Amino acid sequence: MITKSRFNAFDIKETAPLEKIGICATQNLEGGPHITFINSLMAVNETTMTLGQFIRGNSKYFMQKNPKAAFFILSVRTKKTWTGKIVWTKKQDQGTELEMYKEKPLQRYNSYFPIHRVHYFDLVETSSATGLPILKMIRSTLMTLAARVFLEKKQARPVLKPYGEKLFNSLLTLKFLSFIGRDGFPCLVPFVQCMPLDSRRVVVYARALGQAQSQIETDMEIAVFCLSTTLESMLVRGKFAGYSRRGGVKTGIIDITWVYNSMPPNSDQIYPEKDLTPVTAFE
Repeated sequence: MITKSRFNAFDIKETAPLEKIGICATQNLEGGPHITFINSLMAVNETTMTLGQFIRGNSKYFMQKNPKAAFFILSVRTKKTWTGKIVWTKKQDQGTELEMYKEKPLQRYNSYFPIHRVHYFDLVETSSATGLPILKMIRSTLMTLAARVFLEKKQARPVLKPYGEKLFNSLLTLKFLSFIGRDGFPCLVPFVQCMPLDSRRVVVYARALGQAQSQIETDMEIAVFCLSTTLESMLVRGKFAGYSRRGGVKTGIIDITWVYNSMPPNSDQIYPEKDLTPVTAFE
C-alpha cells in the first residue's frame, strides 16, 4: 500500500463530518492492542489529526501513556477510506478545534454527551483515499464460512455470551484486527471478515489480512473489534494460535482470552468475569 506523510485538501474535507466510521488502535498498559470506535477522529490540516472526547474511555488514557496509535476512517458520503499512523501530542479543553466540534450538527444540541476536550496527533503516515473493497469482503466472508465447515468446534466453558456470538456471526458487521507491529505502532487491519468458530475461538481467512499476514506470529496478542451498522460493538483479545489449511482454505485461529463491552455508557470488561463490588464512595 502506498502511503504519504501529508493530508491533501480532499482528505481534510471528507474526514471532517462526524457522520462517519472512525476507528483508533492504541496500546494498553500491558503492551497489548486496543481498538475503539471514535467518529470524531479527523484531519484538521496537512499534518495534524484531532479527536473530540465526550466520555472517559480507556483509549484516551492509553494514548497518553503510549502516544503511538493507528487510525481508520470511512466516509459515509463518498465511501472512501483512509488508514495510517499517528502520534498523540496533547489535549486541550478550549480552543478553535473544540469550538469547531461544538458547531457540528451532531453536537450542537447535545446536552447529554457533549464534546468537552480535544486530543491532538501528529501524522506519521496515511494512505490515499481508497474505495471500499466490496468484492474482497464478499470473497473473504465466503471463504471464512467454507473454512468453518472443516474446523473442529470445542464444547468448553463459553467465553463469548450469546449476544457476542450473534454480533460476530452477522454478515453485516464490520471487523477490525490489530496487533503491535515491530516498530511499536499498532497495526490496524480493516474489513477482516472473521467469525467465531465457537464461543472461545475466532477464525479468520488468511488472505483477508493482506500484508499483515506475514507479520502475525504464533502466540502474538491480537485484538478484534466488531461494529454493527447500528453502532453496537464489542472488542475481544486473544493469542494467535497459528495458520492451518482446511478444505483448501488457509485460515488463522485466535484463542479468545478477554472480552470487553465497548459501548457507552458503561464500557467494561466482560470476560474474565469481574466480581461485583458495592459503591462506597462518590467523586
